[in-house]
Amino acid sequence: MNQKPQDIDENLLLQYLLGNANDELRTSVETWLDADSGNRQRLDQLESLWLETGKLSPAPVAVDVEVAWTRLSERIERDESSHPAPGKGKIITMQPLRYLLRVAAVLILLVGIYAVFKLINLPVKEIELSSGTTVLRDTLPDGTKVTLNKNSRLTYPLQFDQGNREVMLTGEGFFEVKHDAAHPFTVNGGEAGVRVLGTTFSVRVQPVSVTKQSKWGDPVRFIEVRVTEGRVMLYNVQRESHDTVSLILASGETGIWNATSAGPVRTGTTLPDATFWANRSLNFRGTALSDVISIIEKHYPVKITVSDPAILNCRLNASFANEPAIRMISVIAESFGLKLEGSGQNYHLTGHGCSKENN
Repeated sequence: MNQKPQDIDENLLLQYLLGNANDELRTSVETWLDADSGNRQRLDQLESLWLETGKLSPAPVAVDVEVAWTRLSERIERDESSHPAPGKGKIITMQPLRYLLRVAAVLILLVGIYAVFKLINLPVKEIELSSGTTVLRDTLPDGTKVTLNKNSRLTYPLQFDQGNREVMLTGEGFFEVKHDAAHPFTVNGGEAGVRVLGTTFSVRVQPVSVTKQSKWGDPVRFIEVRVTEGRVMLYNVQRESHDTVSLILASGETGIWNATSAGPVRTGTTLPDATFWANRSLNFRGTALSDVISIIEKHYPVKITVSDPAILNCRLNASFANEPAIRMISVIAESFGLKLEGSGQNYHLTGHGCSKENN
């Protein structure tokens, strides 16, 4: 490949985004990305447009107009040559039986067309999941795993169509989307939603305001998205212009759209215990031990004390998935060379702390 790093074709960038790039193309694109910060922005814009796929509307069926018109013209010419206009050729008298057969054939064709039309326009059978007072877990037709928080509702078709996988949510849901590059997964919350190809994230659709309504007629104030893995697109469709405003969120980021804003905004990193209700996971990213201890005490029946307040300045980088409290406290002690004392529900950490300047 003789492609210059500063002159990358968009088709090649798209192959890179789709994961179809060979080693040579991947190296060229990554060199191009490192060459200029604006190149990263261009790639993000291209990815946004690719995910958006025509402002989130299904693409129209491709039709070759020239070929269709040619075929129609040829058929008309054949019909006119075999059935000349009155006074311009031989008059053909149709036998009664042949006439009746043709009428019957036309009637059968019309009945068939009507039946197909009715079949196509039959309402899609939908399934509704309601969590009530307990957390509910289920698997969607495409293999996507979903967890609904308490007092939440999810509606989805019995079978997803060929172009898109779309569900309707009110409340809060945690999704582990089965990857399918050809069929994006969409969480619809009314005027805003989330679209992905395959990733892990949580969505909260909060019904608060009476001035905005979802497709169910429920009032919707905001949608909040927390990304655990991969990348997602948070979008909203503007009511008057029908334009789509979108925002790409990466792993660890949180985005929000509310009824009073023009578009979605990035609000910062995801809280360490944002999805604890769904998978009992805690993700600490440079989190001060003062906050780590508070979060552990919030979700577990334990009390943690320290011998030196400076210990609380230390910052922890660690992830835990369904771990017992003693395991997490032991990791804290090992990470900072602290001594752990206690058992049951009471634990005490002793040792040297960390200065605020070094954190």
